[in-house]
Amino acid sequence: MVIINKSGKKYLKNCVMNLSEKTKIQRVENVAQRLFEEQMLVITPKDSLLHRFNEVGTYIWQILDTPKTVEDICAEVNEHFEDIDEKQIFEDITGFIAKLEEKKLVKIHS
Repeated sequence: MVIINKSGKKYLKNCVMNLSEKTKIQRVENVAQRLFEEQMLVITPKDSLLHRFNEVGTYIWQILDTPKTVEDICAEVNEHFEDIDEKQIFEDITGFIAKLEEKKLVKIHS
């Protein structure tokens, strides 16, 4: 669930870490990854599990090679995928980022 505070900042409730639009995200280095049939396959270093990302997740993973704010990620996803519901973007992206962070696949800089 997305919470908007008095200053208008959005946060994801019950997230491991509060993610705002200005939070910077970057994927970690030295992660085994392969693009296969337009889906990114990533192996979590800690438990060696294979994760397959859908088209949007693959796009997000690819743009996180350099640090980006959540706001920038949302804007790029919105621009790249025309058929995505703009109202749902922030919640979906922060949920995906929270899962990546939980699996230690991204670094989050508040």
